[in-house]
Amino acid sequence: MLHLTNGDCAVQALSRAGIAPEDILPWRDVLHEGPVPARLTLEELSAVRAQFLAQAGSGDFDDVRASFYERDVRMAGSQAEDEVVCWFESDLYDQLQLLQCLDWYADRSHRPARLTLVQADRGPDGGFDALGALEPWRVHALLQGRVEVSSGQLDTAVRAWAAFRAAAPLSLERLWRAGELASLPCLADAVVRLFEELPWADTGLSRSERTALECLASQPSTGAALFRAVRAREPRPFLGDAWFWRALEALATGGQPLIARQLSVATRGIEAAVLSLTPAGRAVLEGRLVWAPEIERWSGGTRIWRHGSVWRWDGARQCVIQG
Repeated sequence: MLHLTNGDCAVQALSRAGIAPEDILPWRDVLHEGPVPARLTLEELSAVRAQFLAQAGSGDFDDVRASFYERDVRMAGSQAEDEVVCWFESDLYDQLQLLQCLDWYADRSHRPARLTLVQADRGPDGGFDALGALEPWRVHALLQGRVEVSSGQLDTAVRAWAAFRAAAPLSLERLWRAGELASLPCLADAVVRLFEELPWADTGLSRSERTALECLASQPSTGAALFRAVRAREPRPFLGDAWFWRALEALATGGQPLIARQLSVATRGIEAAVLSLTPAGRAVLEGRLVWAPEIERWSGGTRIWRHGSVWRWDGARQCVIQG
């Protein structure tokens, strides 16, 4: 039996419950960040992703590429397993990983004897169910409650994964608007959350960026404390601290920064700096300025800024627009 899951924290939780670490395969890819282009094999896409992650500071390219190579070899051999259990949470980070995995297994030649799914969403207390925080009894309970992946879910995953990797987000929006993501019960909310990370029509900020500025509007904060405050306002937290601080760096640089930082001699990194709003940051929050950074950003296969136009999220009308 092979257990697929989102990363190393989940590996530790499953291991504490008695699942052998060698039977667990973590995915370790932040698919909501950077390019995920269409028409590439798993191996080709892994090379693209490794290069992006290395350039973004998430590790040495050779190390990241080797990790992906080992993962892909394990996936290719998983058709010989008696069962593959997919363990994924309901948040954006996990739902994109789930799409990639189910897209792979939709090919009958890749499919094991049995393919099952554990989707963690809300725990007994109603809070977000993070796999990495599960106690052993919860791991056992979720494993006992796993369900067979249906042909309808595989079909949904194939179409949604292709739409996510398209050069424009409109086909993914059509699937969501038509209710065609419903066979994967956590996917529709994750897709909307993906759209909300586009620049919003009224401010130019993503939802995460806007939330960060809103938190700073009341008082200055260190980057680390700001991450905790933003995470607390996220119903299904998905953004890791390093990626959040990377976004803060973009807000704090350029010709018109929205965030100012105060650094002491001992301070290293934006996570330890004291941050506050600049006049431009306050103007964006108040609707007097639309932020237009000159940076390369992707949403799956869509380059957000392209040929002078920008893919945006219209929060008022709940739709994707281009302008």
